[in-house]
Amino acid sequence: MDLSKLSSNDKMAAIGAVAAILGAFLSFGGGGSFGILTGIAMLLIIFLPQFSPTTKLPGSKGSLMLIIGGVAGVGALLALLAILPVLGAFAFYGGTFFVGLLLGIVGGLLMGWASWKEFQSEGGKFNVGMATTPPPAPPASTYVPPPPAPMAPPPMAPPTQEPMGGEGDRGDETPR
Repeated sequence: MDLSKLSSNDKMAAIGAVAAILGAFLSFGGGGSFGILTGIAMLLIIFLPQFSPTTKLPGSKGSLMLIIGGVAGVGALLALLAILPVLGAFAFYGGTFFVGLLLGIVGGLLMGWASWKEFQSEGGKFNVGMATTPPPAPPASTYVPPPPAPMAPPPMAPPTQEPMGGEGDRGDETPR
């Protein structure tokens, strides 16, 4: 695994995925199991092409990251709304649960932001379920057209209108 081959968006999404996974474990699964799923899916999208170069993703990397990051971002926003009442009971739950929950939320939001940037860097074309490379060109045609038919010879020139005998032939008819 060569981290130098990753773009800045890939690195940011990987950090967000790891944060979401760690946050899910620190919050003891309190709404964080969704972070585990989206984090693992994001890490697979980022690192699978390096682990298995012959494996083709079912779409462009940016489009798949956008789907997973969007789901993680929406889940993080919903989790953020869900913990607002918990903020009052922070002392009761203790720090680890709360820190884990916040870490999972930040990780989900970071995955969403990084995936959006990666999608935009690919040109913003949504490409899922299609080959990421264009299909190979059809083989070159080996058909060679037949040579053109030979041209007909030019028409003959019309005969000239001279008498049968030339002017010098008149003296040959002398009586004997």
